[in-house]
Amino acid sequence: MAVEIFSDSDIRTIVEIACMKLMKEKDEYSERGSGFTSESIDGLLLAVYKYTPMGGSSYIELPAYIDRKRATINPQNVDRYCFKWAILARHVTKPPVYRVRENYWQHEDKYNFDDITFPTPLSDIPKFEKNNINVSINVYGLDKKFQPPREYPTYEVYPLLVADEEKTEHFDLLLVTDGDNSHYTFISNFSRLIRKQKTGHDGRVVFCKRCFTSFDNQNLKYKLSGQEALDQQKLICGTHKPILPEMRYGGGVSTI
Repeated sequence: MAVEIFSDSDIRTIVEIACMKLMKEKDEYSERGSGFTSESIDGLLLAVYKYTPMGGSSYIELPAYIDRKRATINPQNVDRYCFKWAILARHVTKPPVYRVRENYWQHEDKYNFDDITFPTPLSDIPKFEKNNINVSINVYGLDKKFQPPREYPTYEVYPLLVADEEKTEHFDLLLVTDGDNSHYTFISNFSRLIRKQKTGHDGRVVFCKRCFTSFDNQNLKYKLSGQEALDQQKLICGTHKPILPEMRYGGGVSTI
């Protein structure tokens, strides 16, 4: 039995309820004709774990492998509001776009951040979408990989949270971590960010943001391509949970 316990929780009541539930389960087990009887309870094992929800906090520098793709805007915040700055980064056009100054502050009234916790856990994303009915948000993480004989690691993007429907104002965010710290970054070009990990095609490619299946614009007689193929894929993929795609050496795709 797992129970959330906070600083203001009534521990005695929680333990009493747990004991009552245990005794009820014992009685129900005996009533089913198991043939066993309980003589005594010698003890209870109580395990306590600190829960730290995943969410963004202060600034983290992006890995060079990701930064070189020029597909993100990483606000250099000195506070715990990186989720807000990652959202507002979309509207920042004057360089330097990564410095949180007046170029960010002037856009704070564009969205309703009421009741959003800072630093912001993933569980608050739906709350922000509810506050702003024309907004949808996808959040992605980074998987660090070592591929000898390469001296430095590579990183693959994978989905953490994907909206069921992309609204008028849609945001793709990258959540990076460093130890206990985490940080939201705005993805300005999703295709450029994940292209290399999914395809070697040189032309224009569009991706399903849920399963990362790619579609190019080659004219095929009996097969959809480009945006038409992506729209069809969304109908199939939209009912499934986001997955972490992995490229096999043979070129196929496996999923986790």
